[in-house]
Amino acid sequence: MFGKSVKVKVDRDVFDRLRKIADVAGYATTEEFVEHVLEKELLRFEEAGGDDGAIREKLKGLGYIS
Repeated sequence: MFGKSVKVKVDRDVFDRLRKIADVAGYATTEEFVEHVLEKELLRFEEAGGDDGAIREKLKGLGYIS
């Protein structure tokens, strides 16, 4: 990881699934895999237009917010 890091709490069952997939996919650590997945998702939202309204609409469409 590069730069400063922060801790994020994740449900144990979710973390166990992340760890399994990270291992199978060949990532050095579960954290590396999580960071990669988050970066990809962030790019999807940023490419949606980048402004708050466009991001909010995309999140609504995906069911993340109502």
